[in-house]
Amino acid sequence: MKAIRDEAYMNFAHMLGGNIRFCRLRKFKPQKVCAHAIGVTFQQMQKYEGGLNMPTAYRLKMIADFYKVTPNDLLDPGFIHRSTQSKQVDPTFDASKYEDFADEYPMPLSQLEHDPKMRATYDALLEDK
Repeated sequence: MKAIRDEAYMNFAHMLGGNIRFCRLRKFKPQKVCAHAIGVTFQQMQKYEGGLNMPTAYRLKMIADFYKVTPNDLLDPGFIHRSTQSKQVDPTFDASKYEDFADEYPMPLSQLEHDPKMRATYDALLEDK
């Protein structure tokens, strides 16, 4: 019996695959490491992440345990958004407090041509040719 893959099914499969991929990239792990841990091939992991196949409940639990998240996290469409929300800039951050440190940043490109260090670097490069 062939499974019917309508638009809702495919959207869900892609969302689940995206959440699995997000967990993998957040842990800096290659697909083959997770695949070995849960007992599938890395090609199968590619299919899970690409939304072509969906893992069984058992495999989903193993993937969640491997990445130290819950199966509900992997099944949640808002998981990636909530996981990255804490990395956003605090709205109360005041950049004007740090204007005194402008000398720590490199000069604009328009001023580089007059910089003696840059001139010496270019001269050395031209002499090598």
